Amino acid sequence: MPRRIVVVDNDPDALELVVLDLSLEGIEVVGTALEGTSALRLVAELAPDVLVVDHRMPPGPNGMDVAAEVRASHPETAVVLYSNYQSDDLLARSEALGVRFVPKGNLRTLRRAVRAS
Repeated sequence: MPRRIVVVDNDPDALELVVLDLSLEGIEVVGTALEGTSALRLVAELAPDVLVVDHRMPPGPNGMDVAAEVRASHPETAVVLYSNYQSDDLLARSEALGVRFVPKGNLRTLRRAVRAS
């Protein structure tokens, strides 16, 4: 089971809900961010086991951009893309990068994805 998680979402309420849910399940959230640039800094500083990132986070890099950068610069960090937005292209890009995609709103599925990472 992953030990250290960073969670990123531009919606503070959604971010708080995910952090609370993961924490109640015994999963250690070591950092949070509200946008992509801060997420990249946190990954570099904290070296988490898993990054959970929303896709749409204007302005700045979106979740897929963050995922691609993390996979390239920190291949040991698993990435879970957690988003309301879905498209065939997004799903194909996630799969090509080795990034798990989880539809937003299903916390049980998110917990399983984090644990399996």
